[in-house]
Amino acid sequence: MRNRPAVIIPLDGSEIAAKAFGAAEAMAKIMEAMLYIVHVTEEQLPEEELLKKLKIGRIEVRDFSLHQIVGKDVVGEILRFAASVDTQMIVMSSHGVSYNPKRLLGSNTMGIVQRAINPVMVIRPDMKNLPGPDWKPQKMLVPQDGTPTAAAVMTQVYRLSKLTGADIDVLNIGVSGRRPPTEAGAIPAPRYLDHPRYDWTGWASEFIERFYAQRPPGVELRLYEREGEPANVMTSFATENNDDLIALGWHGHLEAGRAETVKKLLRETDRPVLLIWSRE
Repeated sequence: MRNRPAVIIPLDGSEIAAKAFGAAEAMAKIMEAMLYIVHVTEEQLPEEELLKKLKIGRIEVRDFSLHQIVGKDVVGEILRFAASVDTQMIVMSSHGVSYNPKRLLGSNTMGIVQRAINPVMVIRPDMKNLPGPDWKPQKMLVPQDGTPTAAAVMTQVYRLSKLTGADIDVLNIGVSGRRPPTEAGAIPAPRYLDHPRYDWTGWASEFIERFYAQRPPGVELRLYEREGEPANVMTSFATENNDDLIALGWHGHLEAGRAETVKKLLRETDRPVLLIWSRE
């Protein structure tokens, strides 16, 4: 089952979960991957009944597989299946059958984004423009702060950029009053106290040389800097610059007091968010 790349979309039979199906089809097309439609159930159904239950109409990809797993541990079964194939990405709606817009994520999505080692693309069901099967991102926003964690997303971003031809907008966000990153290997941005941005050019040159010298040929990259609350800056920048998705690295923790930027971004953005796991 590892002979070709795979894109996985977990579906629970709700219309809310099916909102992510177009994005999953698009990613499978772009990556020339097998699309696995995965459903965890207590009772296996005939294929025709399963398609009806999952709210799937016409399927726009040539290579796909309906995969039913009999079990009760939805998150565990999906992740075990993802480990059994060459998973390049998991695409799913932020919520499912028990949709409650006041909650950050549904329980299954919450479990998967925290435990998956594969990139997970999260689609909010209330997005104004849900990606369809012919969606092809033209520009990706990649927030950076000079830390290895943030830079680790670039391998996946470069690969997706090469496949789609999308440009990459790298955005460094300075936050007034916040200490610079302390992660080992970090390059903190200059602090603009008395001479705003006087050393930005030098910092940007070092940043690009250190993290992006190995980017694949043909990948276009632009570096920007902004100041403000990170999630607000990402959301407004993506809108102003017509970025099609936001890709960022994280450690997979959504407990109280952790990943506040990720939480706010997931609540407020109308772009797909690609979460790329990085070791602590």
